[in-house]
Amino acid sequence: MHDLVGTWELVEWTFTVDGVREARPFGGDPVGLLTYTADGWMWAALMKRHRKPLPTTTISAAPVVDRAEAAAGYLSYAGRYTIVGDEVVHHVVVSLMPNWVGDDQRRHIEWVDAPDGTRDLVLSTPDTATDGGRKAVNRLRWRRTSPA
Repeated sequence: MHDLVGTWELVEWTFTVDGVREARPFGGDPVGLLTYTADGWMWAALMKRHRKPLPTTTISAAPVVDRAEAAAGYLSYAGRYTIVGDEVVHHVVVSLMPNWVGDDQRRHIEWVDAPDGTRDLVLSTPDTATDGGRKAVNRLRWRRTSPA
């Protein structure tokens, strides 16, 4: 069984543009869960911690602007995964971001010491071109969840 197997909680998410400008997505205090199963499946869900409630009981009934705001504060995808050297490759089957479906999302794996003596998982994207032509890297630090 690989060290990734299990469920992880998001500790920190940083976004660096051109290697210098660092930002913290989703207001700097996002919530996230990431799970890897022993049989090769994964899913991730991240969101802005304090999203505004919708004025309706279903997303489809909400006004378009409210749906857009809800989606802008949320990211989720799932699929198979494989380990290739020091990378995990997420083979996306479903995603809030339609462009990712059928695509591979590569993440560099790094292990760092956690305050409790365990190891945190750090997953980083490769340099990715932004819509403005700059190079961006997302770095997400995850801590293994405690057993229930």
